[in-house]
Amino acid sequence: MLRRYDVDTQERHVTTPTHRRPIVAVFGSSTVREQDAHWRQARDLGAALARLGLATMTGGYGGAMAAASRGAHEAGGHVIGVTVDLFERRGPVNPWVHERVHTPDLFERLRHLAHTADGFIAVAGSIGTLTELFLVWTMVSVEAREHAPIVLMGPQWHDWLASHRAPGFVPTHLHDFVEVADTPQLAAERVAAGIERVRSARLARSEHEGSHA
Repeated sequence: MLRRYDVDTQERHVTTPTHRRPIVAVFGSSTVREQDAHWRQARDLGAALARLGLATMTGGYGGAMAAASRGAHEAGGHVIGVTVDLFERRGPVNPWVHERVHTPDLFERLRHLAHTADGFIAVAGSIGTLTELFLVWTMVSVEAREHAPIVLMGPQWHDWLASHRAPGFVPTHLHDFVEVADTPQLAAERVAAGIERVRSARLARSEHEGSHA
């Protein structure tokens, strides 16, 4: 059964209920079609994340979001869709979503994605995907949220990152916060490894603080 949760616009932070397996937000375009290679890669990514015990969170609609949701669902993973009033005209949430978080506007949708996920993967996309990517990249780099791995899936991202290293664009040291994985399996493995590093560091800090209490 699909569960729905509405986000209160007054909330500064929201936590996805019902489970606490690590959550990976997958950013991708709604225009990717099932016959496209990028669609199949997003589906393979969702399956790979599920096999690693990670929940998949997307924008909840079609295209790459549906592909990742389907792959995760078919591999037995938990699927979260973060929908928004603005895009309800695009149709219902995709059928592979188990848990729907509905937001009143794009800002709250971005807030939920950026604050709730433990890791992020960007696949093929356009300005919406880049908006999500730049938001989480900025937040992680300025410590506006806990550190989290950010993985760009697909060889096309190598040239994209290289173009942003040009003078006057993204400083070189900020590229340390993102990495490219050419395949869905590598992307899933790298985001999982990044999440584990963060969780291990958090546990170590907690144990250190406890020993000095």
